[in-house]
Amino acid sequence: MSAPAKIRSVVLWSVISAAFIGPGTITTAVTAGASFQLSLLWAVVFATVACIVLQEVSARVIISRGLTFGECVQQRFGAAWVKWLVAVPVLLGCAAYEAGNILGAVSGLGVLTSGSTKLFTVIITFLAAIILWRGGSKLISNVMMVLVVIMAIAFAVLAFKAKFTFGELLKSLVVPQLPVGSEWIALALVGTTIVPYNIFMGSAISKGNTIPLMRIGLTVSVIIGGAITACILLAGTVAGTFTSFPALAEILKNNNGTWAAAALGVGLFAAGFSSAITSPYAASLIAANVLGSENKNRIRLVWVIVLLTGFGFGISGVKPIPVILAVQAMNGFVLPLLAYFLIMMVNDNRLVKPEHQHALWYNAVLVLIFGTSALIGINNIDKAISDFFSLTPHPRLVVATTVAVLIVVIIQLVKSRKRQG
Repeated sequence: MSAPAKIRSVVLWSVISAAFIGPGTITTAVTAGASFQLSLLWAVVFATVACIVLQEVSARVIISRGLTFGECVQQRFGAAWVKWLVAVPVLLGCAAYEAGNILGAVSGLGVLTSGSTKLFTVIITFLAAIILWRGGSKLISNVMMVLVVIMAIAFAVLAFKAKFTFGELLKSLVVPQLPVGSEWIALALVGTTIVPYNIFMGSAISKGNTIPLMRIGLTVSVIIGGAITACILLAGTVAGTFTSFPALAEILKNNNGTWAAAALGVGLFAAGFSSAITSPYAASLIAANVLGSENKNRIRLVWVIVLLTGFGFGISGVKPIPVILAVQAMNGFVLPLLAYFLIMMVNDNRLVKPEHQHALWYNAVLVLIFGTSALIGINNIDKAISDFFSLTPHPRLVVATTVAVLIVVIIQLVKSRKRQG
């Protein structure tokens, strides 16, 4: 395995880290740092490891069997409609959140320079459309790698201004802490890293790759993404409070100088612009590799619709709150469902060759990640329904439902392995 091949693999997989570090991740990480200082850094570590594990499982199934994700799902569960059950809500999610991606990049430009928000929206949408139209995983991967490096430099510069000792940092990275009121922010850090469409995107770009190269590229790329998220959290510790990006830029400017606000603007722009590209790109890959579309014009139409949906909401200033709430609920259902599918698929010896199968202890890790994703998903559903009907959330019901679902999945896994054994 040559060094150039390893580097190419890291570049290829950089789309994953670029995709999950968007305006939503920045908002969540800054809030975590501003509200709880270093206490939730361990959640970033857990989220990074969980992201690597789920992406690795998805890619390993695809590489081992040589089928698309949709074909693997259909073969394992025996029904074509199952892949639609997962894919359609994720496609809607790509469209619903694209406005936030574009406006995140616009906010970054707004921090750097004065100008018309609508003009910035048009420019960013146009640039994203050019990159997507030219297409190809190589071009998009190269663009994402550049944006990831820009984000890394920008947020690392801000992180070094945070006041902490090496001992405090190390302890926060490895020792779980949950200060009062931090439970759902910790889960949000995990949820903003393990993104459903990233799993589809990873499975699509892994086809034709080798497992060793996939593991190197995936692991390095996601660790870099996790490190950037940690740097964003550390930058948030300097803020004290977080209400908006312009307000945060002003705080950083007053505390550290103009360069700090500029670093935030550059990082925010890179995060928003990268997600504005990867969200439509992921939608096109889902259409091709999950739903099985082979028509290039239809696949192109999918990303065009996603991009124009984001542009439309962005240029009009209308917030698609009802749509986003509905999509949150659907994605809350999709994330644990997708994790369940992956657990069952990777434990199926018809899909994974003997030389590509994992040790039994790996299932314990997968079940832990599933439980966490189920807790996040069920909480998102509860929150979406509560917000829509102006009700009070039910955290105890969320936990009880998660435990019940987890028990059912463990029983299903044990039965499945006994049948194959």
